[in-house]
Amino acid sequence: MSESFSALDVASGVETLPIAASAPGADPEQLRVSYLDLLRLCLCDLAGAGTPSVRRDENERPCWEQLDQEVGLKMRAAGLDWPMNGLSMVGLSRLKDLQSLVEQIVADGIAGDVIEAGAWRGGASIMMRATLDSLGDDRQVYVADSFAGFPEPGRIEGGPEDRLDLRGIDFLSVPEDQVAANFRKFGLTDNVHFVKGFFEDTMATLQGGNWALIRLDGDTYDATRVCLDTLYSGLAVGGHIVIDDYLLIDECKEAVTDFRAEHGITDEIVEIDWNAVRWQRSEAGPKAERTLDSGVGVAIATVSGDSEPPMPPSRAELEVRDEIEREQARLEELRRELEAEAAE
Repeated sequence: MSESFSALDVASGVETLPIAASAPGADPEQLRVSYLDLLRLCLCDLAGAGTPSVRRDENERPCWEQLDQEVGLKMRAAGLDWPMNGLSMVGLSRLKDLQSLVEQIVADGIAGDVIEAGAWRGGASIMMRATLDSLGDDRQVYVADSFAGFPEPGRIEGGPEDRLDLRGIDFLSVPEDQVAANFRKFGLTDNVHFVKGFFEDTMATLQGGNWALIRLDGDTYDATRVCLDTLYSGLAVGGHIVIDDYLLIDECKEAVTDFRAEHGITDEIVEIDWNAVRWQRSEAGPKAERTLDSGVGVAIATVSGDSEPPMPPSRAELEVRDEIEREQARLEELRRELEAEAAE
């Protein structure tokens, strides 16, 4: 990540959307806008009386703290922290911008489905599906993720020698059934499909798909590059691509720079906020050679509204898990000490 990054410094200077929804009214469009405003607050865990944030202590263990009502909530609104209960990390501005892009592709008649690669708890994909539904648009939403965290870095050629390794961060690993349950909470069960697996193993099976909007949130060089290599050729002219963490993670930016340079893409990169960028596709770049045949070669699960969502772990349960991990680490340290003494 960029060495100069500081969440507090960014929060002190960043402009965010108001932490409030617009008032509803009898006009259908006013109701639609108010619904989506409220949805953004819910996805960011900003609709209640307070909201806890996750951070790591001096021993790299996760811990929780209630956000300050001023700077802290501004950090959440800007997408500068890891929310304990929220369904999206990206903050209000990026969700609003994503909503606007979905509205634009519908208004402009841009053909194709929408896809997010790197979904975490599904918040951004939920925002896309809800926006489409509010406009009466039934195009498909694809949610691609391993649902099991990050793979070993360096599985593809090229890129930086020293790569970001995000394995072992359990907070970033959200099971597929939990993400599906999050869609069901908002009644968004139609035209949503999950593509499960590491991108290096699944993205090639989606090559040839037709996309109006692509959102990439894979963080690393490998994830960003393999998604660009396989999905971009199916992006319609006039469609949009969003790159999360482009301004935060150097190797994510490097993957984009390498891809654009290799394909002669000079479309203007627009900054969304302190973190993410997007551009609108022109004729430049690779073109799809075939049309995706309903998920050829990849297991695609469709969200069902029948099953009950699993109950998320409580804060007490998470604290107990942390205590168990600490005790296990202490026992392992004692074991090594006893082995060292025995060897002497």
